[in-house]
Amino acid sequence: QPLDGILGLAFRSIAIGGVTPPLINAVEQGLLDKPLFTVFMKHVGDQVDVNGGVYTYGGIDTANCGEIISYHPLSSATYWQFPVDVVKIGSCSQRRRFHAISDTGTSLIGAPTRIVEQIAKEAGATYDAKNGIYAVDCNAQIFLELVIGKSSYRIEARNLIDRAGDGRCMLSLFGMDGAGFGPSWILGDPFIRQFCQVYDIGNRRIGFAIPIRK
Repeated sequence: QPLDGILGLAFRSIAIGGVTPPLINAVEQGLLDKPLFTVFMKHVGDQVDVNGGVYTYGGIDTANCGEIISYHPLSSATYWQFPVDVVKIGSCSQRRRFHAISDTGTSLIGAPTRIVEQIAKEAGATYDAKNGIYAVDCNAQIFLELVIGKSSYRIEARNLIDRAGDGRCMLSLFGMDGAGFGPSWILGDPFIRQFCQVYDIGNRRIGFAIPIRK
């Protein structure tokens, strides 16, 4: 069986046992052309055994990603963490600084529970306590927009709604409420499918680009 696990791509400060993460090690040894990597994820729906995207180590993926919209400095070089200044859900807008992380190891988007509930309300979704999901019409028209710095990033319905089996659909979000420590948002695969991620290790910043439709 091939190996199957999670390769940590964040910084040494959160590595277990203080070990040097493999990619940081590669950067320090000068093994990459540039001290950064790019992640492109496809939207493949419920297909299985298909190519889901590309990781490009040491460069920007110009084959799958368009021009960089903007780079944003990290607020903490632990996870890939950065501030979100405004959250827009339908006609509602919340101006409050949250800290978010880009995380390829999370399949959904994690957000403060009250915001997830607001999105569910806008989408006409209902909470399914048995399965721990928000059931929603597969054709619901919703969006989530995040303002980061001077740039706006809109996540479309096709990346906010997933198949849940038996012809049902679910919101690709889950509620999370911490004790005031750590990030308030985890921007997992739905956000990464919407925007290519450029993880710039050398400059401690993250960039986002629109994927090239093929």
